[in-house]
Amino acid sequence: MGKVTKWTKPNGNKCFRFVERQEFERPWIIILAAILLIVGISTEYLVNTSFYSLIPNIFIFCYFALWWMTIPLKANEAVIEMTVHELMDEIVESDAINAGTKVLKSIVHYDIKGTYAIITGRYFLVLLKNGTVWEYPITYNKPTNEKEGYYECKQSYVVSKNKDHIRAIQPKQWSRFFALFKISFKTKLWLLIFAIILIGGLTFATMYWIIIRLKWLTLVLVAGYFVLYETVERIGKVLPGKAMNAVRSVVSLPIALFYLLVDLMHPFLTIVGTYFMVALFAFCVPTIFLAAASIVGWWDLKPETIVFFVIALGSILSSHHSVTKGIIRHTPLKNWGNHTYESHREQLAFYLVHPSNMVFIVYLIYFVFLAISGYMLIQNGKYLISESFDMAILKAFLVYIAYTNMRTKAKETEVEAKELIEKISGLFVHDKCE
Repeated sequence: MGKVTKWTKPNGNKCFRFVERQEFERPWIIILAAILLIVGISTEYLVNTSFYSLIPNIFIFCYFALWWMTIPLKANEAVIEMTVHELMDEIVESDAINAGTKVLKSIVHYDIKGTYAIITGRYFLVLLKNGTVWEYPITYNKPTNEKEGYYECKQSYVVSKNKDHIRAIQPKQWSRFFALFKISFKTKLWLLIFAIILIGGLTFATMYWIIIRLKWLTLVLVAGYFVLYETVERIGKVLPGKAMNAVRSVVSLPIALFYLLVDLMHPFLTIVGTYFMVALFAFCVPTIFLAAASIVGWWDLKPETIVFFVIALGSILSSHHSVTKGIIRHTPLKNWGNHTYESHREQLAFYLVHPSNMVFIVYLIYFVFLAISGYMLIQNGKYLISESFDMAILKAFLVYIAYTNMRTKAKETEVEAKELIEKISGLFVHDKCE
């Protein structure tokens, strides 16, 4: 983040400026991504004379391009949010005390219009304990030949009557709905994660199915749409008017829908990616090591033995927070220190791999496996995989149960150990003989 210059005007309004990041900065990133896309597709054609990866790669490239373009905008918004809070929080608290109430929440809110998200106003919204919402206007003074552009936070507030502003800062309706049933915060969080996985997964699966099913027709439709979009945009610039603006809005709807789908899939990919990375390191790495040792001849292991070792060891490793946090910090999910949302993504990943969550997930997987295999064995006299593999998985589960119980008992022992040390120390203290 660049340096933020702050000052106060004679009328008391707080002002600040900073060098804002540009929307299309660092073009070499997208150029490199395009080169890699072309090289990947060309390699597939030269090796297999096919283009199966064309559509998925194009969609991945489009997602990457959208992400690349929005990074500077999110970074600028983060700087504005942080600076406004630094300048206005004390003023807002003072105003609230003078009004005989308390501040519950404050946010920076943008009024936007159109499919291009044109900003028409900026406000520092404050929710008070009595339910009132205050608006502190934030104006942007455009640069001139004599001075640079800057933001100005006005000290005077008005009681908001704007329904959009009130809705933006007040508690969401679903939070009030959950409160009626007295659901714990952790339960709410797991319900939210489940909803994200369900909605994001369905969205991802639907898009993938459409691409695979339609194949070249999808490419033709996408290319045709962009030709139509560019044509309408150029006509709109030449012949502006209400009718043309309406046409442009209609034509822009697929792009708005695409952004919505991307927003839905982003948290889904973060959640799924977290567990995928943990599984990759905790289970796949031991599998590769043991299989290689068996193939080379260092250790003659049956496939069932490898499965037993891998499942038992992987389950134990995935339940250690230090191990799982280390895995996250060596994946693309870590906080690179470039953008604010990266820290939130990393913290979400850390929560997902917390030992209590991982133990629950491992037990859930074992429960599902044992339920299905038990039903098949009792009902049909058949094993889910084979007798030896089912037995290996069962024994691995028994090892994991023993490990989790051992950890629980170890924590209890830590508490009792202090008393034991005191008693042992007492053995070395002798009464003096008279």
